[in-house]
Amino acid sequence: MAQDAGWYASRAARLSTAARLFTNFQGLRSLGATFFMPTGTVNSARSSGDVLVQADRFFDAMPYPTALFDARGHVQRVNKALCDWMGLDESPLSSGASVESALRVTDQTAVAALGARVDRTLSGAPVPELDLLIKRGDGIEVHARASFTTLRGANGGASATIEGGAVSLVSISPADEASVELVRAKHRYALMADALQDSCIFFLDAEGRVNDWSESAHRLHGFVRAQIIGMPLSALQASVPGEEDELSSQDAVRLACERGQWEVHGWRRRADGQPFWGHVLLTALRDRDGSLEGLSCITRDMTVARDLDKVMNDLNAELERRVSERVRQYAVPNKDLDVFTHHITHDLRGPLRHLNTFAGLIVEDARVAENDELARYRDGVRTATRRVNAMVEALLDYARIGRADLHPVPLAMASLVQNAIGRVERERPDARVRFVVAGDLPVVSGDPIMLTQLLYSVLDNAVKFSAGQDTSDVQIGWRPEDDGFGEFFVADAGVGFDVSKAKNLFVMFARQHHSLEFQGDGTGLAIAQRIVQRHNGRIWADSTPGHGCALYFTLPVDQTLTASALGDLDS
Repeated sequence: MAQDAGWYASRAARLSTAARLFTNFQGLRSLGATFFMPTGTVNSARSSGDVLVQADRFFDAMPYPTALFDARGHVQRVNKALCDWMGLDESPLSSGASVESALRVTDQTAVAALGARVDRTLSGAPVPELDLLIKRGDGIEVHARASFTTLRGANGGASATIEGGAVSLVSISPADEASVELVRAKHRYALMADALQDSCIFFLDAEGRVNDWSESAHRLHGFVRAQIIGMPLSALQASVPGEEDELSSQDAVRLACERGQWEVHGWRRRADGQPFWGHVLLTALRDRDGSLEGLSCITRDMTVARDLDKVMNDLNAELERRVSERVRQYAVPNKDLDVFTHHITHDLRGPLRHLNTFAGLIVEDARVAENDELARYRDGVRTATRRVNAMVEALLDYARIGRADLHPVPLAMASLVQNAIGRVERERPDARVRFVVAGDLPVVSGDPIMLTQLLYSVLDNAVKFSAGQDTSDVQIGWRPEDDGFGEFFVADAGVGFDVSKAKNLFVMFARQHHSLEFQGDGTGLAIAQRIVQRHNGRIWADSTPGHGCALYFTLPVDQTLTASALGDLDS
């Protein structure tokens, strides 16, 4: 009797963990089997021996390779299916080794992932499946998918102590993997098709009739599956008085089949009769041999976007109307200015010529030569006449620049500067200045006639106000800007002026110095400003009395060309 009691106690100790783990083992619970290990005397263990043996047999009879591990993550029991699948005896598999070692996982990444899942199982948290590459006893590596179950003692409830876990394996062949991936892809597609917002996807057969209707299609159109299956695509087309679709549904299906894909905008119909403006994308679906399986139809509700486009179009039309009205309002003054310029050209020039002619006749009169006072009057008339004539010519140039058409071409700034320097030196041979020109002047884009006039005006202005000095430098340079323009400067060391008092610096006939000090009619910088503005640039000045003046202006720069490359093109 004592010997029998010892045998039962030994048997109970060996299977106690397995019996308690079986209590809530998911695979066995699904079969309605519940096992327990009573706590109490040896006699209780003896009375439970048959149940323990049945549990042991049932575990061995399970078709899925399974291993049980304790709360430390050490394997305590494996079933016969795992032994056969691994090609090993039970002893090396259930020797108390870690799950990673017992399952003979060699890849270190997989070992770490398996260990993390065992730890998660022992924490009671849900554990995702894990695909493994396991090395069998015969050396062959096989693919398997492992699933994990947390096992608790006592009654197996959520509050019971976690005593271990179970890992079950399922062999995966490449075909199985492809099948599983296909199922997953179908599941992802179903989730996507049903979750679309303000859009939907459904399918047509080769005849253009609806043969698959998704939840997103039901949500957008309002039709249930039974109402729409077998109906042509035209059943979803709405008719709005006064408006027509770009294309009929039949033609859209035909074009999609012929060309692979077709887009169409038009009114679509909801089940309640309300139309909405939709963008429809039809795509022909063909198998490997080119046979048409059907079409996919993706429809997007574009009603709000269409209304917004309509509002924007109305706003643009109103803006264009206002701009046209404003242009018309300014066209009349501009026309009057043209008339004024014409009168200056023909009417004012005539009297000026006559004044100059009469002054010349006075010169020939001998009595004037004998009278110094009359000679002084004569010279004053001729000087004033020449000045008025120069002002008229400058005013004509100013008006002409504002009306002339631009003909922008790439121009080497260095060449324009050298030409302007040559002209200034010819017209002011007594000027004692030295021109210092930067060697990296870029290629600009502009009208050659206007830019030639611009550079002559600013350089002549710099030389004029540098007069009276022994030697003066006029510097010409530039720096690039971020907006495709270049900032150029012309700096002199002349008399300068007070910037705070130079509000009319770029106004026609406005002067910063008296005409007795420096000759000129006050038109050069005004013409320069108009030329720069015609090229969408800016012009400004910085100066200090007695320390010279720096004039800055911006012009569009052609950064795709260099001066040397431009010379090659010209040649």
